[in-house]
Amino acid sequence: MIFTITNKSKDSLENVLKSMHIPKKEMHWLRMSKDIKINDEEKSIRDFVHQGDIVYLPDFSNKSSYEKSNQHVTVQYEDDYLAVVIKPHRQKTHPNNNETDTLMNDAINTIQSNYLEPVHRIDFDTKGLVILAKNSYIKKMLDYMIEHREIVREYTAYVSRPNHLKVGDISLPIKEARHSNHQEMNRRGKEALTHVLSIKDNKVKLQLSTGRTHQIRVHLSHLGSPIIGDNIYGGEKSKELQLFASRVQFTHPVTKENINIEM
Repeated sequence: MIFTITNKSKDSLENVLKSMHIPKKEMHWLRMSKDIKINDEEKSIRDFVHQGDIVYLPDFSNKSSYEKSNQHVTVQYEDDYLAVVIKPHRQKTHPNNNETDTLMNDAINTIQSNYLEPVHRIDFDTKGLVILAKNSYIKKMLDYMIEHREIVREYTAYVSRPNHLKVGDISLPIKEARHSNHQEMNRRGKEALTHVLSIKDNKVKLQLSTGRTHQIRVHLSHLGSPIIGDNIYGGEKSKELQLFASRVQFTHPVTKENINIEM
């Protein structure tokens, strides 16, 4: 990975990498490595860096093993480190066994990168934005950001009976039901927190603090406002589920730019 130091104060490369949330295993490899370069000169992780220095880190990641499909993915944003793509309705994020028709099969056929891995998933029936990492360092940084809720993921749902909803938090635990591929509100379930940001006619904007399976669908249905096209949780009939992962926003883990992508 090649990147430019953005820190304004002089510091060791080791401290800079720690602040970027490079995990312990990779840090150990880098301490042993003789392939680190700063401004094209061989250096160690203990050397000091200044703002504007160009750092090269050796890549310890394995090549992604997804088989290429014959389809292309829609790319909303891409740079040297990551991409944001659109997953269509009724498509898995990544394959099981020998599947070749998932988002990642299409992505590896579209994006020129030996390493390409999803940072998060969205449901099979949901259309929307998925962030992909283009090297293992970025993957670990973005994993940290997801875990610490530093990446905003906003959803748009079109619902029946929106008057049953109000702006605010929905905190209802969710548990897998006896029915296949079905979740339900259950006091013995796992914590599930959904934020209703706005309601305009039947268009609802939401954010997730937790990522339970079918969380938005279960919450809105339980409150009497099922999503249109949701044939599992009582929505009005429609060709496709009217739920979209419509926006992601985060501070770029390397460039520190504000990334705000909408579908």
